[in-house]
Amino acid sequence: MSDRRLLARRIGGSTAGILLAAAAVAAAVQPWPFVTATGLSDEAGSGPRVEVTPIAAETVLACDGPILALGRDASDARGIEAVADMSVTMRNGDDADPVSERTIDLPDVASSLAVSQMPQEGEPISVAAAGSVAVAEADLTGYAASACRTASPESWIVGATVATGTTDILTIANPSDVAATVSLSVYGVDGRSVPANGEIALPPHTQRAIPVASIAAGEQSPVIRVLAEGAPVRTTLQSSRIVTLDPRGLDLQPGILPRTDSVIPRVVVTESAARTGEEPTELRLLGTAGEEGTVDVSIVDVSTGEEVVSTTADLTPDAPMSLGFDSLEPGSYSVRMAGDTPFVGAVRQVAGDDYAWFVPGEELSQDGLVSIPSGPDDAFALSFANVGEETAEIAVEPVSGGDAQTLEIAPGRSVTSVVDDAQTYRLSVAAGRIVGSASVAADGAIASFPIEPDPAAPESIRVAP
Repeated sequence: MSDRRLLARRIGGSTAGILLAAAAVAAAVQPWPFVTATGLSDEAGSGPRVEVTPIAAETVLACDGPILALGRDASDARGIEAVADMSVTMRNGDDADPVSERTIDLPDVASSLAVSQMPQEGEPISVAAAGSVAVAEADLTGYAASACRTASPESWIVGATVATGTTDILTIANPSDVAATVSLSVYGVDGRSVPANGEIALPPHTQRAIPVASIAAGEQSPVIRVLAEGAPVRTTLQSSRIVTLDPRGLDLQPGILPRTDSVIPRVVVTESAARTGEEPTELRLLGTAGEEGTVDVSIVDVSTGEEVVSTTADLTPDAPMSLGFDSLEPGSYSVRMAGDTPFVGAVRQVAGDDYAWFVPGEELSQDGLVSIPSGPDDAFALSFANVGEETAEIAVEPVSGGDAQTLEIAPGRSVTSVVDDAQTYRLSVAAGRIVGSASVAADGAIASFPIEPDPAAPESIRVAP
């Protein structure tokens, strides 16, 4: 069951009522499409259950941006201004441009892009978009890339910090036509807290930029939970830092959801990162169930399949913890995590004067798209990890035409395909269970984002009559 379906179950009140009422009306007037009786439920209680696949609807992807600078005006330490817009690559499954006239406004600053795709004759049309930016200014430098994403009623930001020299800005966007109310929780050394300014009203088609220091003062490594009511939201952490007087790095980190199993298909340790060893690969974890637990961590060399690190992290309720891995040689690694309680996790990796947080993604659906933004060397890496027990297979094909690559992935392994940037690719999972990511990794330019399941494909809903 996908995380998006789990989220649908968490949305209570009026949303659940509307869905059930709509299902009842549909049953009264016509046969339900794609309905299968499941007999006894595997949840509390028993009785018949039906799986209902809703009619395909509009798909809206919210893009990140613009890149922001904080406190440039000496008279306004919290003043925010736009530095650079994202360059966005987008395409749909028919090799056409989706609608991109919508914007998500950051009042008095700038706006970001919202990409929309309608179904055709009741059938969903796959769509994908992603953006990137390279900045070189006196107070901000680095490369960042991110996928445009569907909004979510819940998300967790794992890699925040208020350490000296680092500027973290939480951006929360509402791409929908109705208002959202957003609640923030901060998890730190003393557990969970609710900041005084932790409830936000977000009008339609707007976003807010919140300095992390204003909601998590005193926490060196906070984890932030974002809950939305009324409408789902897109959550991103923009992070940058200055070492002495030199700007050193830029990153865009997407919000994620708790799981008991997570895989990051590819993290690259460059020669310079391994040689200096000043900032080793870091894994940050937080158990999200408010209880003690453990997470087994395995770091696997992508080229050989050899497990180079194996350890178990003990989780303290509501308190983040970090593990450092300073013995990794230059190369590519997958990071596999399995817990006895739900958790969130992310990996921070430095590459010269840039850095990035790598987060796990959801299991891919059978078919979908991924857009690749402009990269520093005209190329990107698509990486896929097998998260099942059988051999997996996935095909990668340019939407605009060209030869397809078919990749076979043994259990417990990951594979990487280098593709051209500024293009959109069709992904077809032929067998097995797969998660994916897109990344670039070179000194001075490192970035990664997870590949999401097809956002246009309707999620089935389990209904109890």
